[in-house]
Amino acid sequence: MNVRSIHIVRVISATLGVVLLGFVLVLATRDGGVGTQSSSPLIGELVPHIEGIGFNGESFDIDEVTSGWVLINFFASWCVPCVREHPELVEWSRRHRADGVVVSVPFGDTERDARAFFAAHGGDWPVLVDNGSVWAVAFGVLRPPESFLAAPGGIVVAKWQGQITADEVDHVVSKLQERNAQS
Repeated sequence: MNVRSIHIVRVISATLGVVLLGFVLVLATRDGGVGTQSSSPLIGELVPHIEGIGFNGESFDIDEVTSGWVLINFFASWCVPCVREHPELVEWSRRHRADGVVVSVPFGDTERDARAFFAAHGGDWPVLVDNGSVWAVAFGVLRPPESFLAAPGGIVVAKWQGQITADEVDHVVSKLQERNAQS
């Protein structure tokens, strides 16, 4: 290779490196914004059964809380949109103390890291470890964050992929309450 060829290869390599770094920075730091409400074969079906002992030491059985709204959130401590979304889950939980519950399930994370996440970011709802990823498979979760909303009665009514807000979830709740009031 001559000097000119070596220079061209270096320029192309440097350019590709900068472009690749740009993509990595965009993906790692992008604002999760609003989660995309998406389709799921679970919508209109009974919520998959989740049962276990939460980080707080209390037993949890989803069948015992389906008289109200249930927001199931699959998250990971290393997931930037999960960190950004967490205060929204805290807010939704605060708003719905009387008629709903949040349930968090670590996905692709260790129990230790998930416990540290909740210790650092708060949240007083059930956090259940999904041994063997049984629940993730039942819900069809691909990557965190993903959230599912079950209406009173236990029927899944919405799914979001990506970071959500309390207002987004409440928009779905309000629409369903309006529709039920008109029926």
